[in-house]
Amino acid sequence: MSDNIFAEFLATLKKLDVDLKESQIKVVNKAMDVMQRSAVQNTPVGSYDKEVDFTTSKGEHVHFTTSVTRQGGTLRRGWHLSRTYVRKDQVQKYLTNNVDYAIYVNNGHHITKVVDGERINIGWVPGQLFLESAVKTAERALPWIYDAELRRVKAKHGL
Repeated sequence: MSDNIFAEFLATLKKLDVDLKESQIKVVNKAMDVMQRSAVQNTPVGSYDKEVDFTTSKGEHVHFTTSVTRQGGTLRRGWHLSRTYVRKDQVQKYLTNNVDYAIYVNNGHHITKVVDGERINIGWVPGQLFLESAVKTAERALPWIYDAELRRVKAKHGL
């Protein structure tokens, strides 16, 4: 978030002599809504074919066919916004994903294989970086969110 844009926004609100906390809460809520929407849209959904083929941690090859093709979505459904926390000079809200493997899909992870009782690294799965993309989307939306809030405040006070 650009501190300069935020400083200008706060300075304008102070000139208008309005309740800063109310406006800060509205801006934070709108920005976090944009971030959550972007995170959900960019989070991948697994598609699980009828063919299953993998190697166990002990190095055994497993292959079988299921009767049903399934689609995931657990990771996408895991996004949640916290309540808005208002403290002395801060307004905070958090976006979290409660799925335990979310960090590995976002940041990437090693692929390991057990050979002769020893784990070896056989590759790397690059991260999807959907959370970073969501943060950038929210940052790009901030000028429009600030402008909308300033228009709302000016209309409320007849300016």
